[in-house]
Amino acid sequence: MNANIVLNPGVKQKDPSRALVIAVSSHAMFELGGELKLHLQKVKQEPEPKSTVKDNEPFREGIAFPFIKAVQQVNKKLLEKNANEMLLFDVILFSNDVSPASQSRVVNSALHYDLEIGRFCFCSDKDFAASLQSNHVKLFLSTDTDEVGKALKEGFPAALLYQQRGQGTTDTLRVLFSGDVLGFSDDMAHFLREQGFSEPQLQSISTAKGAMKEFATVIGEMRRRFGREGSPLCTCLVTVWTPRDACAGALKMLRGWGLEVDEAFCLAGAPQSPILAQIQPHILYDHGLHNARNVPAQC
Repeated sequence: MNANIVLNPGVKQKDPSRALVIAVSSHAMFELGGELKLHLQKVKQEPEPKSTVKDNEPFREGIAFPFIKAVQQVNKKLLEKNANEMLLFDVILFSNDVSPASQSRVVNSALHYDLEIGRFCFCSDKDFAASLQSNHVKLFLSTDTDEVGKALKEGFPAALLYQQRGQGTTDTLRVLFSGDVLGFSDDMAHFLREQGFSEPQLQSISTAKGAMKEFATVIGEMRRRFGREGSPLCTCLVTVWTPRDACAGALKMLRGWGLEVDEAFCLAGAPQSPILAQIQPHILYDHGLHNARNVPAQC
């Protein structure tokens, strides 16, 4: 494996055997594409000596900013309860850009915004899976369904970051689980085929279900650190496509894993968009079912 790991000197390193390690794509944390395009246009229009190019200018905030701020709030509240708490979120930033200039700019951007990112992992696509494993990652997050699918195919839990309205919610971390994924079975597969789901989609849902248990178990343990009211961590279950009994089965499965969700919604085919707008989740653990292709437009 050929990956470059950079430690954040401003963040206390956590014990990966106890912390909940979450890897976030750099493309979700920062607006890399837009900044790079503007930079290239500027260089093309006004050529500058290489030494004067502002490579250390911070990237713009990305979709993951409300998530990282909410994570920092959860860690803060956990440490207020117990200064020796080991069960904390440990965020790693993953980037496939291995150029030294880009690495430096990503790290400096995180430092500029005072983000609680413990480590930065710069690796090529072929070292992606090995890097996730060596860093004890429990969940990979991205705004790119292809990146999420790639992690799932490698056997790692992965989910989408939901694009929140405005500045987003930062005082409470909201995690949404899909009852359609958790309740997936041979009977449910037949039902979803009738709804227009393809075989690759069904295989992806099955893979996502298998990868969900460890993350849900740790989230459940962390959630129990707080009371029912005023918790900085909120978990939700939403079942959209499958029948209502799938929602009950999903709730039972989560309870068996030690997670009592704060809210549950069984929509039975009703539009999901109003619920997502109300919940404003940071983590959307549904493997893209809210945006599934080739199915009736119900979300």
